Amino acid sequence: MSVYCPNCQEKARITSRNNLTERKTVVDLYCECKNPLCQARFVETKSFTRWINPPANSTLQLAANLLNTLSKDERNKLLNGISPP
Repeated sequence: MSVYCPNCQEKARITSRNNLTERKTVVDLYCECKNPLCQARFVETKSFTRWINPPANSTLQLAANLLNTLSKDERNKLLNGISPP
């Protein structure tokens, strides 16, 4: 992951981080500019926003939960309508 200085737009390096949430989905990144003429230090906040492709185990659990809400008859109709690859 690249971080850029908000002052001079040169690359910066992350010197440390502070987790703001227990699941580490929001963090403060403590950074310093690599440009010797700038040398700015700043904090950038990084956060998780959404899944593009959820983890496989989450998808399988979601499908199982949805199937469990159906009656036995509805489940059989659904499964019989799905043909194997």
